[in-house]
Amino acid sequence: MKMYPMLILTVCLSAGCGGAGGSKSAAEGTTPAGTDERKPTATVYDETRKVSLYDPYMQNAQVLTIDCLPGWQLVGKVDMEDFQQANGTPNAQIKGSDGVRQLGFYTEMARSYYDENDGVATGQRHPLLRSMKRPYTTAEDYLQYVVRTQFPHAQSIELKDVQTYDKLPDAMRQRADNYGQLLLRNFQQGIANSVMGSSFAQILNAKADAAAVGCVIKLENGKEVYHLATAYFFILDVRMPYGTMRTIDRRMWNVLELTTFTAADEKSLDLAGAEASHMKGTIQLNPGYIQTITSMQQASIERVRQNVRAGIIRNQQQAARISEQLRQNAAEISDIQMSMYESTSAMQDRVTQLHSEAIREVNPYVSSDGTVVDVPIGSGTQVWSTSDASTILSSDSYFFNPNIGSTIEYQQMQLLR
Repeated sequence: MKMYPMLILTVCLSAGCGGAGGSKSAAEGTTPAGTDERKPTATVYDETRKVSLYDPYMQNAQVLTIDCLPGWQLVGKVDMEDFQQANGTPNAQIKGSDGVRQLGFYTEMARSYYDENDGVATGQRHPLLRSMKRPYTTAEDYLQYVVRTQFPHAQSIELKDVQTYDKLPDAMRQRADNYGQLLLRNFQQGIANSVMGSSFAQILNAKADAAAVGCVIKLENGKEVYHLATAYFFILDVRMPYGTMRTIDRRMWNVLELTTFTAADEKSLDLAGAEASHMKGTIQLNPGYIQTITSMQQASIERVRQNVRAGIIRNQQQAARISEQLRQNAAEISDIQMSMYESTSAMQDRVTQLHSEAIREVNPYVSSDGTVVDVPIGSGTQVWSTSDASTILSSDSYFFNPNIGSTIEYQQMQLLR
């Protein structure tokens, strides 16, 4: 297996220097063939041809074009699941095979995943996520998981070589870091522009990663194939709003340019990687399609904002109705108390008044024009007011006099006892 490091180096440098990395292509994350019943939208012939990938959900709008080398057949499709769940963007996928030399490759652009403890109902999870038993914290773990899903019936999967982040070429590490910083900035900007505001979310941890793994796989018919998988990886641990005045810690991990290569032997595997990288380097995205998807995303975000704003307005209106009801109840209680005062003797009226003051924790003060004002107990024994008692000032200081240095005239009020 000495050839694996050389093949990994070739693929990584191609990805980092505009080959596979510049393609922005993508693939389904379950099995190479996928489970979608849609027919292939990109099939090529015996010569190099430019073919297109179309999106059946967007009236067969052209997503991208790619040059296919002689002897290869390409199958492409678009997975709208992430977009429909407002988790990301449409995921374009391309799978290629060479029946003569028994070469194959599989690639996907980008996909977001969530921790299995994110509160999402199991039936609403992404197909890959539904079978996950724990969050994947490294690109190596994730790639080994992908290989197992691509060959679910294999007799054995023998791991021959692993290139983790610290062992990869500088070009691939730099691309992983740049990808991670881009995602982090986008997430931070999304928080800042959200209706709830950035104070409701907190980034706990962010880390970029990348890996390449090489395997020898023994199929159920006893035949052995050589397999290589590469991907960029980004982990984001965040604390996000969850219900009213609650938060939940979520782990999100994003995969960029997941690509796998398959061949009958080591030499052919090297050839598969080189030719697949060449084809991926010819991918041209349709600007009109990207613009349409971006507009749809912005419209979806705006709908969410409008729904949140409408909810806030409804809560405010409900609070206003409750406040008005409390005010009316207080007014009715006051009317009842006044009726009781008028029907009793002066002594009973005074006792009732003192009792009311004690319950309400206020002291009655009277201004020079006879206006009586209830002042909360503990506000101060020196109470002053304007002539119409519209402004009340109080202090515990014996020397308190608001007329000093003031252009407004205040008069001291007397405790009514």
